[in-house]
Amino acid sequence: MVALAVLAAGCSYRGPTDDIVSQRLTWFSYLNGDDIRGLCFSGAPERYRLVYNGDFDIQARGYDYVETSGGGGVLNQVVDRGITFGGGQPVDFTRVGAPIRASMPIGADGAARLKALMRASGVFDPPPVGLRLNSRGHYWIVSGCHDGRFFLTGYRYPSDRYDGLRFVAFLQAADRTGVRYPTLPAPGRARFQARCRPNTEQTVNSQTCFWQEIGPDGLVGIATAD
Repeated sequence: MVALAVLAAGCSYRGPTDDIVSQRLTWFSYLNGDDIRGLCFSGAPERYRLVYNGDFDIQARGYDYVETSGGGGVLNQVVDRGITFGGGQPVDFTRVGAPIRASMPIGADGAARLKALMRASGVFDPPPVGLRLNSRGHYWIVSGCHDGRFFLTGYRYPSDRYDGLRFVAFLQAADRTGVRYPTLPAPGRARFQARCRPNTEQTVNSQTCFWQEIGPDGLVGIATAD
């Protein structure tokens, strides 16, 4: 798939972009927290990146928290609503173009609350090495710099681990993008949907489908087959 080839051959993420092509060129690096890793050292500010994938062709959204002086920080937000053309249906131009962005200051109390919710969700625990995440599924990838050390972990729906998430409601309440979260499919449908299927006729409307795996220190590889 063209979109997959772009992702697989992507560039390093260096900061927010204003167009969807640039965002997708750097998407794997963004998920892997490469820019955060490069700024993580003893005494560095706390930085968190919480990325939700709600079927990559439909919606992906990220929240970047950056600590500032005084114990608070800034929560930068982005939503990629996907690109869909053709299929015999009119083009929905509200889904094409620049990612939706927003930003919100987080006070010291809110920052402490977010950190506590992330801790309760197991974000700072050892990662679930070997967990595979499919772009057509629903999952969270969380990375960051905590106490001067880089971390990355993941949560796949449906699972007990996903059910144990505690930070989602906080992010939803803080969201200023105006874009709703997609509805979670029934567990059985989600398991069926999150599979890459052979697609011999590649078109601009072909589904993007790739796997990523949680490793001991970041994401491991990218593949198109189950």
